[in-house]
Amino acid sequence: MTGLRPSVGRFWQGKAEMMIRTALWSGLVLVALASAQTTPTDPVVATVGKSNILKSEFDLQFNLFVHDALQRQGLPYSAEAAASLDVYKPKFLERMARETAITQAAEAAGFAAKDQAVDAAIEEVKGQFDSPEALDKALAEAGIPDLATYRRLVYEALTYNAYLESLEGKFQPSDAALKVLYVLSKRDFAVPTRYCSAHILLKTAKEAQQVIDRLAKGEAFAELARSLSQDPGSKDQGGDLGCEPRGTYVAPFEAALVALKPGETSKKPVQTQFGFHVIYLSKIEPAGYQSFEEVEPELSKRVQSEALQKYLDHRADQVGIKLFPENLGPSEAAPKQ
Repeated sequence: MTGLRPSVGRFWQGKAEMMIRTALWSGLVLVALASAQTTPTDPVVATVGKSNILKSEFDLQFNLFVHDALQRQGLPYSAEAAASLDVYKPKFLERMARETAITQAAEAAGFAAKDQAVDAAIEEVKGQFDSPEALDKALAEAGIPDLATYRRLVYEALTYNAYLESLEGKFQPSDAALKVLYVLSKRDFAVPTRYCSAHILLKTAKEAQQVIDRLAKGEAFAELARSLSQDPGSKDQGGDLGCEPRGTYVAPFEAALVALKPGETSKKPVQTQFGFHVIYLSKIEPAGYQSFEEVEPELSKRVQSEALQKYLDHRADQVGIKLFPENLGPSEAAPKQ
C-alpha cells in the first residue's frame, strides 16, 4: 500500500530538458578553455595543464549548478538564492578543474568529439522544440546564455563520456578478490527482520469487523481483499504488501502487524489515517546477510567505480591543476564583507 510508506517526491522532466541536463549534469559540465585570456576584471581561478579557467567561465558553470539545485528543490531562481550557495564555490571549482583535466586527457587519448557527433546531438535537441525561440527559452531557464555555449558543453560532455566508456571493463576485479572484500564488508549486506503481510482496507470499523467475521468462517483473505479493499495499490494482488522491515508502515499498522504470529489475522480492526485495516501476517523472514551471489554484481560495480575514480584522479594529477579560490568572489547579491 503506497500510502502507508513515507512519500517520495519525484522530479519529472521532459525528454528535451532531460537531454540538456544529461549533457550538463552528469558531472561533465565544462567549457573549452584552451584560448582563455585573462583580464583584470576576469581573473584566472584555476590553471589546468597549460590552460586557464577564468572567473567568467566558472561563473557560467556555477550558475548552471545553482539553477539545477534550486529547481530540484522546487525553488525559483533569484540572485539572493544564488548567493546563498556561494559556500559551495571552492568545492565546485575543484570539481570543475578536475573534470577539465580529465577532458584534456580524453582529447590527448584521441576521444575528442567529432563535429558530426556534436551536430547530431544538438539537432536531436532542436527537434524537441517547436521553434528556435522555444529552445533559446529552455536554455536560458537552465542558465545557458546561448546555443554556442551549449554546443561547447555538448562537445565536452561527449568527449568526457567517450573516454569513460573506453575505460569500462578495464578494472574488473577477480572473483577471489571480491570474496575477500565480501567477508571484510559483510556488515554492509545485513538484512533486517522482515514481515511478510497483506491487508484489507475498509472505510469503517463496522465494515472491517464484518470482514474479520467472514474470515473466521473460512472465506479466503485474498478473495475478500480483491472484492472489498479500498487500497488500489494492493487489492488486485489480494492485499499483498510484500516483505518489509520495521519502520516501513505507519505506527498503528506496524504495532498490530508485529504483534501477530505467522498465519494469524488481526482480531479487531486496526485504525490509521487511511481507514480501518484487517491485517494478515504470512511469515517472518529472520535477520541475516545477503549471500555473496546476491551481492556480487553490486560489489563488483563498487570496486570498479572506486578503481576508475582513482585512475581518473591520477590522470588529472598528471595534467596538473592549480586553484585560485581567492579570485572567485561573491555572487552579485551576496553581502559584501
